[in-house]
Amino acid sequence: MAPGGTITGSTLPYLPGAPSSFTAPARSDSPEPDVIREWRERRDLQVQHRDEISSERKAKTIKEAQENIDDFYDNYNNKKDKEIAKTKREAEEFLANRDDTTAGGTSWERIAKLVDLSGKGVKGGASGSEKQRFRELLLSLRKDDKAPGATGY
Repeated sequence: MAPGGTITGSTLPYLPGAPSSFTAPARSDSPEPDVIREWRERRDLQVQHRDEISSERKAKTIKEAQENIDDFYDNYNNKKDKEIAKTKREAEEFLANRDDTTAGGTSWERIAKLVDLSGKGVKGGASGSEKQRFRELLLSLRKDDKAPGATGY
């Protein structure tokens, strides 16, 4: 069997790339009729007009996309700068508060400044939990001037 198979209804093999007996009629050198020439000119103008509109839309879309990208990066950089400034300010406040815990008040008051007594956070400690009892103990020791260790060393 020949490569490519056979033509249906024929015993002749089909060979890809071989010249076909079904080719477009050759153009003669006779001039085109006026109707066809006018139609081609109108079609070419319409195609040209659509291409112009398409290129304008494409340019507009690219411009809008570039503006959106620029806005995104402006917003991103502004947020990043604000977060950096906030983190730096919080770090400075933390260091100032940490250094402040070594002076003033009883030992339990200074300890309570270092510990989060809000009950919030990763595992805040619900009522009845060990963390809640620890918070209550620290709060009671902080208020009691005669609690063990309140006066320091």
